[in-house]
Amino acid sequence: MEASVKERVDNITKSPLDARDYRFIRLQNDMKVLLISDEDTDKAAAALSVQAGYMSDPDTIPGLAHLCEHMLFLGTEKYPIENEYREFLISHGGSSNAYTATDNTNYYFDVAHEHLKGALDRFAQFFLSPLFTVNMTDREIKAVDSENEKNLQSDQWRLQQIERHTAKLGHSYTKFGTGNKETLGTIPNQKGMNVHEELLKFHSAQYSSNLMCLSVLGREPLDELQVMVLKHFTGVVNKNIPPPFYPDHPYGPDELQRLIRYCPVKDLRQIVLTFPLADLTEHYRAKPSHYFAHLIGHEAPGSILSFLKARGWSTALAAGPSIGAKGFWFFKINLTLTEEGQDYVDDIVSVVFQYITMLRSAGVQQWIFSECAVSNGVCVASPNSLFCHAGPVRNGISV
Repeated sequence: MEASVKERVDNITKSPLDARDYRFIRLQNDMKVLLISDEDTDKAAAALSVQAGYMSDPDTIPGLAHLCEHMLFLGTEKYPIENEYREFLISHGGSSNAYTATDNTNYYFDVAHEHLKGALDRFAQFFLSPLFTVNMTDREIKAVDSENEKNLQSDQWRLQQIERHTAKLGHSYTKFGTGNKETLGTIPNQKGMNVHEELLKFHSAQYSSNLMCLSVLGREPLDELQVMVLKHFTGVVNKNIPPPFYPDHPYGPDELQRLIRYCPVKDLRQIVLTFPLADLTEHYRAKPSHYFAHLIGHEAPGSILSFLKARGWSTALAAGPSIGAKGFWFFKINLTLTEEGQDYVDDIVSVVFQYITMLRSAGVQQWIFSECAVSNGVCVASPNSLFCHAGPVRNGISV
């Protein structure tokens, strides 16, 4: 069994209250796997993320990564019947779904715990031998188009698209990730492109085991879960594709200091302040962005929200980091306004920036960092914890 494993880690730090057992393994094909054993769980589950999202779409066919996600559900060589996977899950109390993000696509399912083996077998075929049946491509393009039509009435999706439209010209972040019948059908056909062939090229160029991370949860002991994973996922091909990385932030100097007014579909009154942020993944121990989210989002006397509530301008405030893709993040402050607050937008924004200026003047405070750690349930006493940082605040905080 160990011959198919490049790396194995059993001493994974976890909460003292967590009764589950964990193991990390890296297969010979460089797929990364987290195994989770929970003898009391009623549901087994699995999720696989591949580092290929809409930012990897070819410029000529926006939405191709999303279409690829749809197509993987429509039959494999081992299980060619179209809805066999979904029907298996549903008949055993389970469900499945997937989503395409900026730099990754995620597939996941849950099922009654005793049927994990059958579900995992069917799931693995997505990444071993998908059919990509030609006559189903046009139908799935229509399904993608319907999804896009639904999104047009979603304020969340509209705001996301505004972010993309106002980003740096030519940056991959500006791509139309959902796709529709125009981008996946009409326009490629007019250019003499075969979308089905482009789909196969995309899958071949982007789906590789070294870009995949798998998590599996079941009642079985870790050794049994490992055997299942080795049986079904060792055969996924490693094409040694470099993982995508986007160090150039989509918001440069020319894209900043803009005021955009948006008329929502629903009755919303909001201010959203978006700041470009570097990728802070390497600073996961210190979590500098959470330090500022803790202070800016605080609701106690002296906080931004307390001040605005006292004037009847705002009812809620949320602040925190938002991961754009590997290579760039955002920091967002979202304020929910009252009707009166709509008339004081400039004043509200001024209050926020005055507070940020105050934080910069005060500098980083160790006691605040410790308060953040405690409030987030993070142990600051044990220097051996993977999630602890008991020493002085450093690495990535600069105000």
